[in-house]
Amino acid sequence: MGLMRAHSVPKSTRILLGALLTVTTLLFVFKYRIYNQSQGQPNAARFQQIHIPFIQLIPSSTIRNPWVLFSAIFAETSLITFVFSFVVLYIGSKFVERFWGQFEVVKFILVVGGVTNLITVLVAIVSNLVRQDLKSMNLPLGGGISYYFGFLVVFKQLIPEHNIVLFRGLVNFRVKHLPFAFMIILTIWSAVISQSLYPAVPSITSFFIAYFYLRFFQSLRTDPTLPISTNDATNSSVLVGDASDTFQLVEFFPKTLKPYLSPVFEQVYQFAVFLAVITPFNDEAVTQSNSRAQKRQEQANQATKSIASSVAERRRQVALQVIEDRINKGSTSS
Repeated sequence: MGLMRAHSVPKSTRILLGALLTVTTLLFVFKYRIYNQSQGQPNAARFQQIHIPFIQLIPSSTIRNPWVLFSAIFAETSLITFVFSFVVLYIGSKFVERFWGQFEVVKFILVVGGVTNLITVLVAIVSNLVRQDLKSMNLPLGGGISYYFGFLVVFKQLIPEHNIVLFRGLVNFRVKHLPFAFMIILTIWSAVISQSLYPAVPSITSFFIAYFYLRFFQSLRTDPTLPISTNDATNSSVLVGDASDTFQLVEFFPKTLKPYLSPVFEQVYQFAVFLAVITPFNDEAVTQSNSRAQKRQEQANQATKSIASSVAERRRQVALQVIEDRINKGSTSS
């Protein structure tokens, strides 16, 4: 039974969760050894004050340990962040692998997490040097925050109109509104509570890196008219990026901001094309991407209707069972 459950978990999920468990465990073991060795000595460091520079993303030592740009993606320092990252990786990778395949899911986490960590540590170094805050140069960064927003961008791409309903309808919002809402929340958190660039910088960086990767660089071998064909490479074409109209950058922002942001984003796009950073989309790519986006939306609507029908049928059966129990109870009393 356990073997069947293990096989039901997608391979990308097992790889990512294995990396999270392995790196976090190694981090804890090394910290615990140093902590034990320091006990009994004057000015012994507390457990949370111990950092491992060859695993964690620390501005002052990253240049000597460049691999930490990737290892720090899975290095969690507390039980709460570990559990949260575990849940995000499990749910996110399990859902996305159905569309992309196992290799692309792992690649996505490494690309988004690695580039986010690189930009985050560069911003931290510049900020600390400007403020002459050398102590912060030894504080660790990284962790799952480097890819959290990446999954939000993916959900906006795959199921933008999906509604999330919580607390029996008291909270109701669409998936496409999540990235902007969380960016505002974390920006306020950084400005008011932490009073630092963290966690706003890695979160916003992760959002933009994930978007530009999916929009312009991701390469999927798939039938242009279907969103899912990750297991069959025959009779398929390679589609680079997502040129669909619903996946434009401005679509991540509220309607009231779109008239102001559209010209700005258009200028940035034209400048990136001028520098040959990205390749402009042709009409065929836009048509193919719009077709895939429409097909994804149709499948999402069908799945929602199927879930609603199953819930209604289950409620009907419960109601019939209650009525039958009452009738039987009345007959027994007579």
